[in-house]
Amino acid sequence: CGERPPADALRALNEALSAAPAHRVLAWTEGAGLSAAAHRSAAPALRLAGELAEAVAELLTDPRVGEIRVCEAHDCVLLFLPAHPRRRWCVASVCGNRARVARYYARHKAESGE
Repeated sequence: CGERPPADALRALNEALSAAPAHRVLAWTEGAGLSAAAHRSAAPALRLAGELAEAVAELLTDPRVGEIRVCEAHDCVLLFLPAHPRRRWCVASVCGNRARVARYYARHKAESGE
């Protein structure tokens, strides 16, 4: 169930969602056949706000929302949903690699007495 979100935050999200409502558009392509995609017919800024509000709504209503973590890299501000319980970084090949390189450098610097 979680905590009750602030009323102002809910109101802002709902306003963004209603300012640029999405509807499904069907399209045919020779390679993929028939597909449906969400379409918003509003000004670009309202479309962007609607897309972001929809992503926030999906995230906040996801049953795994309590598992969201802050990346452990000291210079990263990203949040992520871990694929496994021991994951520490948003992107292991970027933030994780920087942390491992820094540890390696510190360890070898200490061993050489510098």
